[in-house]
Amino acid sequence: MSLNKYLTDNNFEKKDLTILFSVGCVLNTENGDTFPMMEDDTFDFEDGMNVVNDEFDEYWWETLTGNDEVVVKDIIKYVKERK
Repeated sequence: MSLNKYLTDNNFEKKDLTILFSVGCVLNTENGDTFPMMEDDTFDFEDGMNVVNDEFDEYWWETLTGNDEVVVKDIIKYVKERK
């Protein structure tokens, strides 16, 4: 699925996405969904996981660096508060 189709189908905007370079994925800052970055710098919007609801392996958490870790923790808190 393309970026534009993902955004349109789910009623999101580009501003709702942030790239987490340390773990090679994009994070939806509105709902906590993450999607892996492909070798051609696109994202696999068919293979998502959610930082609030899904269990990421220990390596993923250990690989998050500085600002990426802060962003993920802030989004987890934000999504949980909205429920």
